[in-house]
Amino acid sequence: MALLKHQLCASLLLMESVLLLAAPESSCPAYAGVPGTPGHNGSPGRDGRDGFPGPKGEKGDPGVGAQGPPGKMGPPGAVGPKGDKGNPGLPGTGVQSALVTQLQSDVKRLTDRLAAVEKVLGFRMFRKVGQKYYVTDGLQGNFEKAQKFCSDAGAKIVLPRSEDENKVLTSMQAALESTYVYAGATDRQKEGHFVDMSGKPLTFTKWKENEPNDHKGAEDCTVIYKSGVWNDVNCNSEWHVVCEL
Repeated sequence: MALLKHQLCASLLLMESVLLLAAPESSCPAYAGVPGTPGHNGSPGRDGRDGFPGPKGEKGDPGVGAQGPPGKMGPPGAVGPKGDKGNPGLPGTGVQSALVTQLQSDVKRLTDRLAAVEKVLGFRMFRKVGQKYYVTDGLQGNFEKAQKFCSDAGAKIVLPRSEDENKVLTSMQAALESTYVYAGATDRQKEGHFVDMSGKPLTFTKWKENEPNDHKGAEDCTVIYKSGVWNDVNCNSEWHVVCEL
C-alpha cells in the first residue's frame, strides 16, 4: 500500500507540474519531490523583440576635440540691387586751395578796379577807352609838370596805343578847347628814337607829315594836335595835361 501511495503521489506531482505549465494556479497540494538529474543545456532561443526606449540620461560633459579643417568655399551669391546714390563728398585739398587762390585774385582785381574808378571820379573830365580811363582837370604845364601831376594821381601821361584811343583823346581835346596835349613819349635817350615812359618802343604812332624833325635840335617831347596827328616839341612848352589810369 505504501509503495502504491508513493507512486500515486509521484504521478500526481508529475501531473501538477504539467498543470502548472498549462495554468497559473492548481488546487492540488504540492509535495516536494526528489530532485532529478540536471538536463543538458538546450539550444539558444530566438532573439527577443526590442524593448521600449529607456528614460533620457543626464547630459554628459563636453568632449575635447581639435577643430576640423575649413570647408570648401561655397558658390558666389547673386548680385544685389543697386544702392541709392550717396551724398557728394567734400572737395579735395588741392581743388579747394586752387579755388581760394582764384577767389583771392578776383577780389584783388575788383578792389584795384574800384580804387581806380574812385580816382577817375575825382577828376573834372574823363573818358573810358577799353580797360583804361583818360582823365584831366584842364591843367596846363610843361612836360615835367605834366609827368609829376599824373604820377601824384597814381597815373601816367596819356599815350594812345591805337587809332580808337587816339580818337577818344581828340574828343577830350575838343571839350577842353585844347590845341595840343602832351603824350608820354620822348627821344631824350636817343635822338630820333621815341620810346614810352618805361623805355619801350612805341607800338602805335600818328606823326604829322615831316615829323618828328627835332626843330633847332630842341624837340624831344611829343604832343598830339587837336586833329589827332603827332608832333615833337620843346619839353619846356606848356600844353594841356591828360593822364591815363
